[in-house]
Amino acid sequence: MSTQKVYVGDVGTQIILAAGTEIGAASARSIAALRPDGVAVTLSAVAEGTDSIKHVTTAESLPQAGVWLLQAVVVIGSGTWRGETVSLQVYPQFG
Repeated sequence: MSTQKVYVGDVGTQIILAAGTEIGAASARSIAALRPDGVAVTLSAVAEGTDSIKHVTTAESLPQAGVWLLQAVVVIGSGTWRGETVSLQVYPQFG
């Protein structure tokens, strides 16, 4: 992931996560996210190379400041795999 500081409502920030497996045959890719308020959400993702996935933020992607927990999720055949959990600090606007 980037070391760029991320703010609530940022548009165009690339979140790139290692999937932990080769994803060429994946039928689905997403990022499982746990918001700072404890609500789990799913962010859409596309392939980034052979073993990573990417989400490009929209104004609605990161609506809360605080620490977000993120995991790459890929579906290959009849199996589902998750990458390692990473944390992302999201700052309030003007923070």
